[in-house]
Amino acid sequence: MFDTNFSLHQILPLSISGLILILSIIFFFSKKEKIALFFLFVGAIGIGFFSASLNEFLEIWDEQFHALVAKNMTKAPLLPTLFPDNILPYDYKNWAGNYIWLHKQPLFLWQMALSIKIFGTTELAVRIPSILLHAIIPLFVYRIGQITINKNVGFIAAILITVAYFPLELISGKYATDHNDIAFLFYVTGSFWCWFEYNRSKKIKYLILIGLFSGSAVLVKWLMGLIVYVIWFITNCIYYRISCFHKQHLFPIIKSFLISLLIFLPWQIYIHTNFPKEASYELALNGRHFFEAIEDHSGRFDFHFTKGLSTLYGSGDAIPFLIIIGLIIMIQKSNEIKQRLFIMIAIIFTYLFFSIAATKMIGFTIIMMPFVYLGLSTLIYYTIDFIALKLQKKFISSIMNPSLTILFAFIALNINSLEKNHTNSYEDQTNYWQSKKSEKHLILSLNRKLKKEQYVIFNCNLTLFSNIPIMFYTNHIAYLKIPSEEEIQILKNKDKKIAIFTLGKLPKYITEDKTIEKISIEDSLFSVY
Repeated sequence: MFDTNFSLHQILPLSISGLILILSIIFFFSKKEKIALFFLFVGAIGIGFFSASLNEFLEIWDEQFHALVAKNMTKAPLLPTLFPDNILPYDYKNWAGNYIWLHKQPLFLWQMALSIKIFGTTELAVRIPSILLHAIIPLFVYRIGQITINKNVGFIAAILITVAYFPLELISGKYATDHNDIAFLFYVTGSFWCWFEYNRSKKIKYLILIGLFSGSAVLVKWLMGLIVYVIWFITNCIYYRISCFHKQHLFPIIKSFLISLLIFLPWQIYIHTNFPKEASYELALNGRHFFEAIEDHSGRFDFHFTKGLSTLYGSGDAIPFLIIIGLIIMIQKSNEIKQRLFIMIAIIFTYLFFSIAATKMIGFTIIMMPFVYLGLSTLIYYTIDFIALKLQKKFISSIMNPSLTILFAFIALNINSLEKNHTNSYEDQTNYWQSKKSEKHLILSLNRKLKKEQYVIFNCNLTLFSNIPIMFYTNHIAYLKIPSEEEIQILKNKDKKIAIFTLGKLPKYITEDKTIEKISIEDSLFSVY
């Protein structure tokens, strides 16, 4: 692990959190569960911090857009905007260049905005909410495993999901849709956990919590956040058959669903009242995802069983078979029939729904990750148990359980892929890293160059969508385009100061206008991605 190209400030949190998680494993299998869970949470915070420190810049595409909208929401939480001011005409259908930004639901953006408000306008502040939510998810998984199988299975699964490669990459901002998916995984997993608690105890507090978690999930990633109710209803229909419509079984679902409505419906009413054009367009766009491959996110029916599984869980040929075997054993070993039905329906419904949907993205099925890792942990636990039984040596379990948990955790971490994606030691990453670091260095120097006055900056084509990080790190307004004479006049009439990067050939009406500040840079420092 130490023979890597990670920097010292990256290696330290990785090493320290790794040791803490090993301590957690040792404490757990020494029957000190409470201490183990505490160390699990602390270790999860540490590994999340490691992931958040991998990039000293905002990632191209989703993360930098989310970060900018969140920054703008620190000043006006109910006014989600991409550009801080609509000084020039814009296309409200272009989520990468509009003003009112409703391309995503707001809850995860509010979380990021609060973090930015507290910790400042930095990449780490953008990622702190994901670090915290990611650290709580293993505790949900542990409890689900404890209820359905036993605490050992729950703990092994909790360790695996703590260090799982894909969620850590979401924290770093590497994959679409980064912090949105982490928040969605958190709230959906929370709703699943509360269902298992309610099914076991019938306590009203869990009914309320299902509503709070699922309503919050809708406020992150729209109607799929209600998946717990779909699974719950189908489970009841199979388990109770015709009596599933009896009030005893139907009313708890309705009551909890009404709580969800109270969470997510006010925002929908608000945006359709205040931003009707944008809200109607985004609502229609969400529906089109099922029937059209939006933004070329297409794939075959088996996309989520091939590319999806290999990206989420690893590219080994045996992994799909291990996942299937583990899920079968987990379902077989579950403590009651309703739990088995719930898990089976959740997996079948999710994978079938997203396989039929025309738009395909890797992260769509991440909400099944808790069950996948519970399945793999069931396979690990009962394989060890089988070996110990066959050899009639009980001490084998006490040795193999912690040892194999550490081994499989290291495999799940996929340190080689993290190094490949986040260091400049690999040829395909060198230009990207150089460009993004040069871009950030230049952006941070803009205030000095422009004497701390607010400018409208044009021709921001340093890397792909460089205008977005410029607006995040500074208070300038930035555009990719070269302005027309009419646009320049509009800005002058509004007493706006204008600057432009001297990339490429500029028209005479700009080069000869001495009121426009020219920002000279070396084109060779940057590559467009």
